[in-house]
Amino acid sequence: MIQKVFLVDALVDGPFSGSPTSVFFLGSPLERFKMASVASELGSLESVYVLSHGDAFLLRFFTPVMELKVGVHASHAAAHLIYELGIRPPSMPLLFLTQEGELNTRLVPPNSVSLTLDAESMTELPQKDLERHAQLLGLAPNAVGWGILTAGNIAVLGIDDYSQIKRVAPDQSAILKSELNGVAVTAPGKQGGDCDYCLRAFRPKVGVPEEHVSGSIHRSLAHHWGKLLNKTVVTSRQLSKRGGIVTLDVGESKTVVFQGKARTILRSDMLQESLVIPSSF
Repeated sequence: MIQKVFLVDALVDGPFSGSPTSVFFLGSPLERFKMASVASELGSLESVYVLSHGDAFLLRFFTPVMELKVGVHASHAAAHLIYELGIRPPSMPLLFLTQEGELNTRLVPPNSVSLTLDAESMTELPQKDLERHAQLLGLAPNAVGWGILTAGNIAVLGIDDYSQIKRVAPDQSAILKSELNGVAVTAPGKQGGDCDYCLRAFRPKVGVPEEHVSGSIHRSLAHHWGKLLNKTVVTSRQLSKRGGIVTLDVGESKTVVFQGKARTILRSDMLQESLVIPSSF
């Protein structure tokens, strides 16, 4: 049964930023269709269900329209709450069990959380695909300097001009009809700014017209930027309406370590006829 419901802004950069994530703590397993229905009802771009399992935690992830094998924002939000609520002490690393495998996380004092995920492969996009995918974002073909295709079948287009990213006008209908699972655009950070690269990403096929702060895409993209900039630690800023920031350690070729802050903004009971909800926290 669902015991508590929280809303957490993950990977924040000040008030009203980050990715709003619904976090549910379960006292016992819940049927998949109920988890999917509740996630759809609340409408957060990501929802996560957390069930204690010995020294570890079982996690299930949902967008409003589908289940995901793993969710970076949602894992980050869950870890933040586990530490904030005192479910585990700050000195203890957490082990999450997901449909993709194990996920390790820990608290980085004073109030950041780090997640370690396997890096994902990428392939370089040929020129003909750059021109075709640029149209999906309303970009002139000659504005795109390079592109990669992530293991999750998301096309990431690289441009030089930081200021162009906010003016991108994606064709959501065309993205839905394409063979891609999403399209993103990235550029070097503003000179003298607080990030190494910036990003916008659009994934309507999974119910996410635009990501507030990207997560899994960095499993391919962070290593690419690390090589371009000759850095082992890079910082990415999302230029969505809400925005957010994440630090990525790519010193190990097989992993990416995500680090960022989160903020709890709501805690509540969920009252629904088909679910028994305890009346107290």
